[in-house]
Amino acid sequence: MNELFIKRMKELLKNDFDAFINSLNENEVKGFYLNPLKKDVLNHLNHQYIEKHPYVDGGYYFDYLHYPLGKSPYFMCGLYYIQEPSAMSVAACLDIKENDYVLDMCGAPGGKTCYVASRLSNEGLMIANDISKLRASILSSNIERFGLKNTIVTNCDPLKMKFESFFDKIILDAPCSGEGMFRKDKEAIDTWSMQKINECAYIQRNLIDQAYKMLKKDGILIYSTCTYSLDENEKQVEYMINELGMKLLPINKKEGMSDGFIEGTIRMYPHINRGEGQFIAMLQKTTETAISKEKILKPNLKKEQLQLVQKFYQENLNIPVPPYLYQSNNHVYAILNHFPELPIKVLRNGLYLGECKKGRFEPSLSLALTLNKDDVKRSYNFKCDSQEVKDYLSGLTLKGNNQKGYGVIFVDGYPLSFYKESNNQVKNLYPKGLRR
Repeated sequence: MNELFIKRMKELLKNDFDAFINSLNENEVKGFYLNPLKKDVLNHLNHQYIEKHPYVDGGYYFDYLHYPLGKSPYFMCGLYYIQEPSAMSVAACLDIKENDYVLDMCGAPGGKTCYVASRLSNEGLMIANDISKLRASILSSNIERFGLKNTIVTNCDPLKMKFESFFDKIILDAPCSGEGMFRKDKEAIDTWSMQKINECAYIQRNLIDQAYKMLKKDGILIYSTCTYSLDENEKQVEYMINELGMKLLPINKKEGMSDGFIEGTIRMYPHINRGEGQFIAMLQKTTETAISKEKILKPNLKKEQLQLVQKFYQENLNIPVPPYLYQSNNHVYAILNHFPELPIKVLRNGLYLGECKKGRFEPSLSLALTLNKDDVKRSYNFKCDSQEVKDYLSGLTLKGNNQKGYGVIFVDGYPLSFYKESNNQVKNLYPKGLRR
């Protein structure tokens, strides 16, 4: 481990340093939180291997060596989100109002986005962004699995966002030197340097300035990193207070949290908390700045496209066609009537319903994951540990019972995927990239 890093940590931690270093040789801790859009999830989990998180709503630790939740069909159904426990604490610090407009500036892989958006109503709005195309696509697929309808996924440099005084809350989980990840990410140890800290601090400062512009007056910025460096943490908070006039909102200290070097900020260390390293600060904008008037995204479905969607719903579902439909290159989305029209790259505009192809509408995995058994005309329901579910997830065709048309495969009552049946054959529509 870098000697300069060791010297800096000794100065920060003093008598706690040895306990900190020893904790880096222990196994990492894993956690998950329940999807509040899915009911009775706990009834289907093995309580022998899970333990309630002390303060994260719906949060749990789990024994990943004996209970690999990421491999379960329940995970594919979006019943929970697997997230490192310290990172889970960030969004849990926010007092979320169901009609908030929220931006997750550096959102991938999506743990904070999904936690917050699943607690917003359809009057609320989540815009989740990531600058990396690959990471933004991972963010989009996690949002898909969680069944979110109020979320837009964008892929751009957040400094190019044009919003002014638009958001009630902004999550800035800033790019950082990653010192808090040394236990679980050996690459973070190898790439650590003072140059990296300085580069990250520069990027963070620019992101903070941008977040400030985009927040409404009285809006709240939650700023977090997974590092210990003062330059990336408390010094950024000092800048927000002294230069931007923001008000620090003290975070109520919970089990496993330590005081930061500015009163009201929080640090988390692996020798004290069950999780990796984390810094969290919450600040409120106190001044008026320019306000941008955002154009509203207008429904734009062509008549033929609408007819295809309506035909699909009439023949296969028991629910009405969503009222506001938007299409991009024949891909159809159910949008909400307050969605803004964005001049940046959008990967997902609300709930992706499917694609209009020649003379037909092909439904999406996203739509399937939002349905319940009463919503569909045809379905099969299998146990989580059944051979049918294993076969379906691996891409195999199942034997049917002559229900011709589209239907949904359910796992213990939770939607997994569409299928299409004909001639007693249940054609597999589970996306090839997700099969295993």
